Amino acid sequence: MAKLGFDIGGSSLKIAVVREREVRLEEMRLPENMVDEGGVILPHVFAGFLKQAKKELALPRGDAALALPPSQAICRLVTMPRMTTEQLLLNLPYEFSDFIQGEADQYFCDYAVCASTEEDEGEGIPMMAAVAAKSRLAEYARIFSQAGLRLKTVLPQEMALVNLCRNRPEGAQEYFFVDLGYRHTRIIVVWGDRIQATRQIPMGGRDIDLAIGDELGVDAFLAGTYKLTNYQNVQSAPVVADLCERIAVEILKVLNFYRFTYRSSSLGGLFLVGGGAALPPLERAIASAVDLPLLDPASLLPGAFQEAASGVFAAGVAMGGK
Repeated sequence: MAKLGFDIGGSSLKIAVVREREVRLEEMRLPENMVDEGGVILPHVFAGFLKQAKKELALPRGDAALALPPSQAICRLVTMPRMTTEQLLLNLPYEFSDFIQGEADQYFCDYAVCASTEEDEGEGIPMMAAVAAKSRLAEYARIFSQAGLRLKTVLPQEMALVNLCRNRPEGAQEYFFVDLGYRHTRIIVVWGDRIQATRQIPMGGRDIDLAIGDELGVDAFLAGTYKLTNYQNVQSAPVVADLCERIAVEILKVLNFYRFTYRSSSLGGLFLVGGGAALPPLERAIASAVDLPLLDPASLLPGAFQEAASGVFAAGVAMGGK
């Protein structure tokens, strides 16, 4: 049976259909003002959109999995002393006191134990831990149910990347991802079965849309369409080049800081993922700024035969989970 992975981005819905060793990726642009950083704004309307997408894309039957962004689920590496499972689940919420608002029992916590390294010895048990509001998870379950889909797994986007790296045949330990999102650009470094580092740059595709909109006198949503279709060669506009170069410079700063912090790092390249990876001037600006090759995200997906950059979170969440 197929597994369906979903990633609800700031401007588009990404879907992965995983069948044994084959991955099919789909992407549909979201109507304006349907989602924001906090999640789905109009649940009933989004359920209808999801139901229509299921029909148009002829999605097969199968369990659905959803990747949640950092604004909706916090995921981090923690080290806990040895204790029973019951004690662990009781104590985990205290690791997220900066995120939890209200009572701890309003949140769901989960974890995945990491393989110990020499640095971990004597420090306790390393694990990737995550927390999300129970009300948010319940709402997503209702939305998917209304669309005729059974939501079985919800994972943070970071753990979706860990799933992908585990499935890569080469067995490399270290992966540097640049997520070129709608509102932000995120850097996520996966090392083995853990997230080694994360950074967020407050610039993304929306900034480019707004700049194009000011240049052409249109709203940001229409400007986004012009950007994707390169209407009137807008991708070559100086304002676009300037923003792409600024984003590239910030990525270089994070890369240099990571190398300084982890002197033994042996990065083989960068994976550009997210919707912005499809923008040629942004890809060129990053390739020119960094001294590492840009790697094809399709190499992380078994059997994927189309552009994979925007669908990695959807694919990763479908390829893992409980």
